[in-house]
Amino acid sequence: MMPKKTTSKKTTPKKTFSFVPIFLFTIVLALIVLALTSWRTSHQAINGILLLSENTGDISGYYKWEEVLDTKDFKAIIKPERAVLEEYPEYFRNLAAKGYEVATGYGEGPFWKMPYEEQYAIMKEYKESAEAILGQPIKIFSSKYFAYGENTLKAADALGIPYILGRGSDIKAVIYTPQEYQARILSVSNLVFGEMGSGSLCDVSLYQRGSTAEDFAQVLQESLDQKPQDMVLVSHVYIGGTRVGWWDVYEAAINSKQVKWQSFDDWAADAQVISRPYSEIPFNDEVKYVEPKPVVPLDEIELIPELQKNTLKVFHNGQGEMCLQFLEFVDTIDYSIEEHLVTDDDFVALLSRYQSQYGHSQGVSESFGYYPIIFINDQAFSGFNDEVKAAILQEIK
Repeated sequence: MMPKKTTSKKTTPKKTFSFVPIFLFTIVLALIVLALTSWRTSHQAINGILLLSENTGDISGYYKWEEVLDTKDFKAIIKPERAVLEEYPEYFRNLAAKGYEVATGYGEGPFWKMPYEEQYAIMKEYKESAEAILGQPIKIFSSKYFAYGENTLKAADALGIPYILGRGSDIKAVIYTPQEYQARILSVSNLVFGEMGSGSLCDVSLYQRGSTAEDFAQVLQESLDQKPQDMVLVSHVYIGGTRVGWWDVYEAAINSKQVKWQSFDDWAADAQVISRPYSEIPFNDEVKYVEPKPVVPLDEIELIPELQKNTLKVFHNGQGEMCLQFLEFVDTIDYSIEEHLVTDDDFVALLSRYQSQYGHSQGVSESFGYYPIIFINDQAFSGFNDEVKAAILQEIK
């Protein structure tokens, strides 16, 4: 009898699920994400906004800014004092129409300790005056030194003003939303100057403390190298928009790849917003310098070429009788001529700037009624005749 075959069943070993590969994959993926985040943060451009202020009554400092920013389609915050806004309403109305955010401010004193009723009355008057000129709501208000307090926020809420400029405490700009109020505080980029105290990141802060344009260039570059998420770069345009050296620093900043310059609305949409009770928001009321101590008087610093009084600027149509007479005349004089024809793309914009600056003309018309329209030194002429010819010869002696 044959023995029965016995078949042994093969047992398949149970598969064990190992967490080790997944764990290692997760760690590697996390490190990659962390590295990419770090790289993006270190290479991300600063969210920048320009704030251009003017309180001297001379708006010529705005012209270079406007020219350069328009070519790049950058839009700044424009903050003229009330008197300046009222003296040149058409100029600022045109800026607002182009997308610049025109703000207003009270430059006679800081709001820190001012009673509510007084602040409310000032802000209401200034707001209504500016809105009547601009034909649009005022979004931003400030007082001297970017000072504010709870009374300022209460008045802003009552008047429907969304933003108050605040004296910052760091190079990074921040938008604070006090939980008790609707108005927001735009905390402006700030620097510390040792014994001279703190001040905004701007030309006048350094100039009035005895610094030069070269010092400003170094301070600004060091500020950019800190890579703040958000920055407000300020210029008092009577310095930054008119003087060689100072303008050069701003022009370099405008062209810097470290900053993404934006319009106010776009800047605010991307800026860091921190909501806190009012009592927990950083507050800076330090003003250690009151009397300016510049190392070089402003009138000894060279003007940018566009503002130097060694060029005759003429706007004309190239065909009228007076225009042709003028062109024959300038061929007989040895003087630099800057000529603008009505066919030029920027003719109207440039002419409007000069008309705003000079206010009125002499010659055939007192209201720029005839071509050629001529600007030389402190004089403006409209039309051309023997009287205008004699006056020009007197100016170029």
